[in-house]
Amino acid sequence: MLLELLGGLEAGEWERPTECPAWTVKGVALHVLGDDLSLLSRQRDEAVNGIVLEALRPEAPSDFRALLDRFNERWVDVAGFFGTRLVRELLEVSGELTARYYEEVDPDGTGEPVGLFGGDPAPYWQIAAREYLERWVHQAQIRRALVVPALEDPALVVPGCGVVARALVQPLAPVVAPPGAAVVLALDGGEGAWTFTREGEGWTVADGDGRGAVARLAASLPDAALVLTRGLPAAEVPARLRVDGDRAVVDPFLERLARVAGRP
Repeated sequence: MLLELLGGLEAGEWERPTECPAWTVKGVALHVLGDDLSLLSRQRDEAVNGIVLEALRPEAPSDFRALLDRFNERWVDVAGFFGTRLVRELLEVSGELTARYYEEVDPDGTGEPVGLFGGDPAPYWQIAAREYLERWVHQAQIRRALVVPALEDPALVVPGCGVVARALVQPLAPVVAPPGAAVVLALDGGEGAWTFTREGEGWTVADGDGRGAVARLAASLPDAALVLTRGLPAAEVPARLRVDGDRAVVDPFLERLARVAGRP
């Protein structure tokens, strides 16, 4: 879908600004390409992680997030001279190689850490899920920049929502609720649902619409995709979700979700 979208762009559309302040549509596409090349090198080929090499550069930041941002920005800057046709061709090749690698690797085998889920080391199914989310979010950003319809195919969007549901477990931990209290996040039409349950000092999540939930958040598939790809400011997120049930539990849950999923 991304290659089809990029294949139909005029020269000026590649230069449209996106929600990533420093990057145009071309910049986001180059970032996705850089992700492919980086993961194939460090995971498949066992090359030195590019972040490690970046850390050795003069005046490298000590904070991991700042280091990662600098690594990504340097790649997009350096690759900026690539022609748009070449970008599409390279994305096609890197996408095929990435898909083949994740099809062949043991999904339960362990690899690098995945901060989204807290796994260190993480099983490869979590690593692949992170990369799926990366592509889904960046394609959504490109589509919004171009003012073209968002992806609405459940076969493509629902898995992305499922990855985000699992990624929400860590940031939702501060939301206090009675032990065993459950909140359901559901898509209209039965397209997908995930049940969050308060256990111990945090929350767990499971696929499905759990019985006995004390509260429920529901949304259309387009609204859920918009929210979960960080397509809205945090203040606008609650309006896209319908709330039902125990407000004492669901209101702080929704507030935290909006802060995490929404843009500042």
